[in-house]
Amino acid sequence: LAERIVTTSPDVTVSTNLGGWVNRTGVFSRKPKADVFKAENVPSTQRWEEKPEGRHLELGIAENNLFLALAALGLTEPLFGRRLLPVGTLYDPFVARGLDALIYALYQGAKFMVVGTPSGVTLAPEGGAHQSQTTSLIGMGLPNLHSYEPAYVDELAVIMQAGFEEMLSDDGVSSYLRLSTRGLEQPQRQMDASLQQAVLKGAYWLKPPGKSADIIIAAMGAVVPEALEAHAALLEDCPDAGVLVITSPDLLHEDWLRAERANRLDHAHVRTLLDAAPLGAGLVTICDAHPATLGWIGAASGRDVAALGVEGFGQSANLPDLYRTLRIDADAILDAAARVIWRAQTA
Repeated sequence: LAERIVTTSPDVTVSTNLGGWVNRTGVFSRKPKADVFKAENVPSTQRWEEKPEGRHLELGIAENNLFLALAALGLTEPLFGRRLLPVGTLYDPFVARGLDALIYALYQGAKFMVVGTPSGVTLAPEGGAHQSQTTSLIGMGLPNLHSYEPAYVDELAVIMQAGFEEMLSDDGVSSYLRLSTRGLEQPQRQMDASLQQAVLKGAYWLKPPGKSADIIIAAMGAVVPEALEAHAALLEDCPDAGVLVITSPDLLHEDWLRAERANRLDHAHVRTLLDAAPLGAGLVTICDAHPATLGWIGAASGRDVAALGVEGFGQSANLPDLYRTLRIDADAILDAAARVIWRAQTA
């Protein structure tokens, strides 16, 4: 598998965490070029050796060229008879810069994996120019593309495996991973077959609700810790509250639409999951993205919902201050939960 993987990045190889891969595989160049830092005895964690057998294509700051390259690399089998597994990385807000080329790549049936990282306002120190709000909706809206936003590394491993399997399948599609560089405490758990399946369907219970639950928090990606903090604070008054982790709003939404068209809504994954809670339990959805990314879950499950997310441009700040300003912190979740519960009690 690794022999067919080719990576590329528009001038952000190291900051999108491809440094270790490049150290092992080298940078592609038609003519060998020595590592200047090594030649000059300059200490560096990077080995920037350029050679014909290198498997990383280093691009300039031109995201349109990134998607043109991914399109070409993702079409090598129908064009030349040999399949490659291309992976591209870029800062997530700049997906929009290359959107035209991305759309045509998908339209042609190219298969690749694109990783937008860091994403959202969680990249707090770098300010609004490097923070994304709407890319999750782009991922949900494009055909021939499965988009994901995992919170934990074991989810990511399952999703990447699925993405490579899609590239190897004749009728497979491309994958878009919206990731974060925020360090999260990882759950100590076994990624069994049932959990793997739920991750790839788009959601699973991290904290299952009790039979008397009156509120559910549905969280995605980097803000799952805020959901867990709010959940812990809720337990005294709402001991049966649950936390639902969303790994792919795209696949979850697609599955719901498919079930509705077949008049089998009871088979939709989102409905099956939420059937674990009483119908009167309301929802708070939270993501480091536009609130429309998850807000539809209320309609899909017939529940009242308060949708939290990023509706304005970001700014430079520390993470707690920025989350508080944009109302995606634990306090905002608690306030939203209180509104939903109050509406249920006064209806």
